[in-house]
This record gives sequence, structure tokens and C-alpha cells, in this order.
Amino acid sequence: MSKDKDYEFIQEGLSLHIHVGNSDEQDALRQLSRRFTIRTYKEEEELWNLTTSSGQLHFILSGAFAEYLIDGRIAHLLRFYPKNRFAYSEDLILYSSKPKTYSKCLVEARVASIPAGTLAEYLMNEQLGSRLLTSLIELSMTEYRNTTYEMLQTSGIHRISAALEQFPDVLDLIPRKELADYLGISRASLFRSLKQIDNG
Repeated sequence: MSKDKDYEFIQEGLSLHIHVGNSDEQDALRQLSRRFTIRTYKEEEELWNLTTSSGQLHFILSGAFAEYLIDGRIAHLLRFYPKNRFAYSEDLILYSSKPKTYSKCLVEARVASIPAGTLAEYLMNEQLGSRLLTSLIELSMTEYRNTTYEMLQTSGIHRISAALEQFPDVLDLIPRKELADYLGISRASLFRSLKQIDNG
């Protein structure tokens, strides 16, 4: 895939979160997309970790990532970042603080990234900046609402169905133990529910 095509995908992704009204704003969005750098991540490589000191805004061009929160020595799965989604550490990007989570690659991925400093410059100086910042905050809140919705489902099978609706490839990418922990159910309940789903 050509870099030009990649930048088109980035611009399309940005346009889903920022409404542009005229040609000047479209040009500004196009210029912002060109400030992303693109690289390939292997399975288990991290977008950020607990020692990362400078944040980046990432756009997943292909592949998938998961974000984890450390509680003592146990890593708890928080959310997924599939293709065509933005991923970032809220601590680093929004609060300029040490990250409490880390994000790792689940399957080989291509990712476009822009440093927080470059992004901050854009947020301060460009007309679309405030809209992008608002959109990033709303995106974060939406992710947590979706997770909360999944957890409010009363049965294991409904929780799994809700998770599959949000992230259809989850069963192929996440170990069953992690998935059970994420859904707040036992592994036995997970396997029973998956069997019910398979049996239709």
C-alpha cells in the first residue's frame, strides 16, 4: 500500500472526528494527516508502556492492539483498538502524567503516529485544534461507555455478544483467560456461553 493511500486513510479517520466545513479546513486536515509517521508493529510490541515519557496519537491502519491496566502484578484488559481506530494514552495526551496503562500489539499492525508535542502545537495554533481535542475526549468517554454497557449485561452470553459487536475478532486475538477477566466472568462461564453461541 502506498504512503499516499495511508495518508488518505488517516485523513478519513480524522474527518470522522472533526467536522470540516470549507476547503481551508479540509486543507488543514490534510496537512495534519501528513505530519503522522508510519511504521509496522510486530505481535507483542507496545504502543506505549508504564515508562513512556512522551505521548503520541496513533491511528491503526491495520492489525489490532489491546490496552491493559496493571493492578499489583496482574494486567487487566481494558479495551481494544482495531483497524481504523485512534489509540492513545489518556494520561500522556490529556493529562501530561505518567501512564497507568500499556498497549500491546495483538497481531502484526501498521500504525500512523504523531507526537504529543506536534499535536499540541496543532491544537494551539490551528482552527480545528479545539474540535480535535474535544473529539479525543469524547472518544475516550465513548470507549468507557461501551465497556460499561458490556459489563452491565446480566449474563455471560450477553456480555460476550456485546463484546463481539464492538470487536468481532476478539475470540481470535485474546486468550480465553484474559477475555474472561475482561468480561468479569469465570472461564467456565465463558466456555459455556461460547458453546451456546456456537450452537446458535
